Amino acid sequence: APQPAAGWPGPHHWWRLSLCMLLLLSPGTGTGLLATRGLDRSRQGPPPGAASASAQPVAGDAVGSLAAPSRLGIPRVVFLPSGGGGDDLSEFDLPPAPREGEYGSALASPLAGEYADWGSLARLPPAQLRGSDLNELLQPDSVQRLRFVVSPMEAYGALFRWDTVFAGLRDLHAAAWAEVAEAHGLPFDAEDSDRTVGRRPEIAVTQVFRWQPALDDWGVAQALSYEFCEALGRRFSSYAFEPRPGAVRLLTLLNEYQVPCCLCSELDERSLSDKVEAADMARFFQASICAEDGAETAEQAYLASCVKLRRPPARCVVFEDSPQGVSSAKEALAKAVALVGKHPAYEMMHADLRISSLEDLTLMAIRELFSGEEPR
Repeated sequence: APQPAAGWPGPHHWWRLSLCMLLLLSPGTGTGLLATRGLDRSRQGPPPGAASASAQPVAGDAVGSLAAPSRLGIPRVVFLPSGGGGDDLSEFDLPPAPREGEYGSALASPLAGEYADWGSLARLPPAQLRGSDLNELLQPDSVQRLRFVVSPMEAYGALFRWDTVFAGLRDLHAAAWAEVAEAHGLPFDAEDSDRTVGRRPEIAVTQVFRWQPALDDWGVAQALSYEFCEALGRRFSSYAFEPRPGAVRLLTLLNEYQVPCCLCSELDERSLSDKVEAADMARFFQASICAEDGAETAEQAYLASCVKLRRPPARCVVFEDSPQGVSSAKEALAKAVALVGKHPAYEMMHADLRISSLEDLTLMAIRELFSGEEPR
């Protein structure tokens, strides 16, 4: 039989050439090159220490490495942790393996460093909360979404300012500020007192009334704030709050459909709980915002309410009765329902819905506020 020319592979080499061509033409070029280089390695045997490296994986990124030949003599390619492939395979290393929680996690985003877990939101002061962040971090998980399919209204939250549920607090504020201004001979405008509701007294003195003695000395601003709190406390302790018309009906309806509700107020926690229990309204609210929560503005109070209810601001509706409150609700990226009465309707045109009384509001009207949003 004629012998092949020198250098021409013999019959026993054809399977090796076929395998090389198959691996070189495969989509995974790096894997094919590793397998090709393994042809000589499989004949020479494993390098010293290779068996121990493969038997004891080392934590790290996954890279290509070679294993012993199979029963048919064909070298196999496996992927072992780094340390089993050798330095000469560094040019064929694969991309690093994803860490645990790197993909598919709700916190796998640039916000992960600031919000390590959901509980960290409750530990942040209201001034550091942002509506856009909460819209991402407070999205429902898979279990909650299944529950919301059965109870769709449970996916939303309702935030009530104190004045939309109880009447009389703004009048108490105005009388207390008037007493402080008269005692020190300072100018006072009743319309400015409406802007102080929901703000810290020091902020009201310096940024709303802008009384000059307080602007010159922060200690004076604190003293005036203390006098205001004393005047408000005397009036507040003897005042009996009653729910507004339609408040009980609306809150009963929301609780029946499992919509979580939060009451926002600048009162201290003890005063708030005492007055709400005295009016027999505590059973309607699942959370509350009080002075101890540290919210300096109405927007911060709304964002803190979303954290307590575990609902994103985009799925919450705020009930307000002032143009400034409606603007704060929009700044928090929430829906706003304006209660017309103290202020005319044309001053609250930026609200999503305007009503003359809580008795006019229906559950379907609240649901339609979110009709244009895509479910997530």
